[in-house]
Amino acid sequence: MITHLLWNAGEPDPRVLQSSFTLILLVALGLRVLGEGPVGLLSWPVAGVALSVVGAAVVLAAPASRLPVLARGLAVVHIAALGALAEGSDFDAASPLVVLPAIWLGLELGLRGAALATTSTIAFITVPGLLSHGADLVTVERLLVLPALAGFGAFATTAALTAANAAQGKAEARETELEAAMEVIERNRRSASAIFEAVDVGLALLDRNGQPLLINHRLAEFSELAYPAGDLSDPQVYDECGTTQLHIDDVPTARARRGEEFDDVRVWIGGEEQSRRAMSISARRVEDPNGDLIGAAVSYTDVTDFMRALQVKDDFIALVSHELRTPLTSIVGYVSVALERADLDPLLRKHLEVVARNGQRLERLVGDLLEEVQHSGRPVPLQEQGTDLAVIVRESVVAARPSATRAGVHLEVEVPEAIAFTGDPQRLAQVVDNLVSNAIKYTGSGGRAHVRASVDGACAVIRVRDTGIGIKREDQGQLFTRFFRTREATLSAIQGVGLGLSISKSIVESHGGLIEVDSELGRGSEFRVVLPMQAERMAS
Repeated sequence: MITHLLWNAGEPDPRVLQSSFTLILLVALGLRVLGEGPVGLLSWPVAGVALSVVGAAVVLAAPASRLPVLARGLAVVHIAALGALAEGSDFDAASPLVVLPAIWLGLELGLRGAALATTSTIAFITVPGLLSHGADLVTVERLLVLPALAGFGAFATTAALTAANAAQGKAEARETELEAAMEVIERNRRSASAIFEAVDVGLALLDRNGQPLLINHRLAEFSELAYPAGDLSDPQVYDECGTTQLHIDDVPTARARRGEEFDDVRVWIGGEEQSRRAMSISARRVEDPNGDLIGAAVSYTDVTDFMRALQVKDDFIALVSHELRTPLTSIVGYVSVALERADLDPLLRKHLEVVARNGQRLERLVGDLLEEVQHSGRPVPLQEQGTDLAVIVRESVVAARPSATRAGVHLEVEVPEAIAFTGDPQRLAQVVDNLVSNAIKYTGSGGRAHVRASVDGACAVIRVRDTGIGIKREDQGQLFTRFFRTREATLSAIQGVGLGLSISKSIVESHGGLIEVDSELGRGSEFRVVLPMQAERMAS
């Protein structure tokens, strides 16, 4: 209630404050009467209080639009009334009360109000007091304190008000900035949420404990397939071939929880053949500034149509290859029998040799196609036995030397006397044959190819280096995918369908090894096959 009386629309109400000060003056006059006895109606104290009462009445009756100006004038009237009230006294009444109208003037007019309060106090209190009481030291001291007190009160009010306004301005600015920032954050959140839900990809954000913070509706649909009974300990998630159910720890989401990063891990989800879906899953770690794991982001892309199209393609390739194998075997066999005759016409023999070479090339191509279809995405079955890797490399180079001679490529080999190894000798020979054949095919006449085998610690290493056309850096990542051929190979009309390196990679990985390439366009390539010895493979 008091607050409502003293403040009007967030500002001090001049009517209440000025009327209150007039009441204070009336109380001061009453106290003076009690202390000093009756005063005349025409005395200065009565005149001063009467002046203040009239001014307060004017302010109370004035319209609201005129209140600020009238209140400032009434503050000066109050100072004059204090001067009249102090007339004939020792100024004890004026000393504390002069600060109140001075504060009002400082509040309303700032530094101008401080100046007006000082000059009004001098004009209505100090000067009349000196004229009435003389200029003795005590009187002068007390009369000079009053304008200083009034000016200081107004100035302090102005300074406090300025500081308060500045602080309020800063607070309002900060609040405005905060509101703007919150608006931007909210807008970005809504945009991110809309994108999160709009994409046709399952998305999940996991916290440091592997619990989902965010999951979009697309992933929720996939989760119903992967966990049909809601049992998270028995995920219906299968390998890329769709035949082997993955253990809970091998599911890509579990790997992401452990902080692993991976791309395009393909799995099948769902136990029912007709409703199951193929997923391509990628994961990225989320780290704090110190590099510590705080979560993971995982994406799930539905690649069912793509995987089924691959299966249809593989089935078609297998069918065609099987159908081609039988007539090709007959062609190559009959040509071989014909070439054994001693009475063949030389021109006919030359033609039959061309047929034999191309027939053998087609047989190798059909064999590669069938093998790739049979073992795509799966380890190549091995018939491991004790063998000599050095002998395999030497025999491969010997077999390739006629081709190198025809191509004008100088073929070198550097192998130790023997490299005892346990593996599948036919598969390993297939790898070396592929690499040596590629080195010759992709190296122009006058170039060189160098084959080297050695033992490096617990691994056997085979290196095939050439000075051929080389491979662009951006193509090297796809080099071991099936049917991939570089643009340079296609433009150079070099024979091949892009299966040799894919098959070689499968064979090497089935032996627990890896195959790598270093190449520079126009300067040649080096392929490295690193094969762990049998003891190392068994230990791992």
